[in-house]
Amino acid sequence: MPKMDYQTAFLRLETIANLLEEGNLPLEESLKLYEEGNTIANELRRTLSSAEQKLTVLRAEEDAND
Repeated sequence: MPKMDYQTAFLRLETIANLLEEGNLPLEESLKLYEEGNTIANELRRTLSSAEQKLTVLRAEEDAND
């Protein structure tokens, strides 16, 4: 799966969730979508964690400069 920017990945995850919630898909397709959604969710968590770490460093630097 190609790397997506955060917004695109989030929208794809939302689409997958909606498709799975409808429950109209064959089992194999549902499983593939679930796996894709899980992969995207993990990537989004890593991205958010990285952003949080960067913000923590920036805030610490700002506090040190005050």
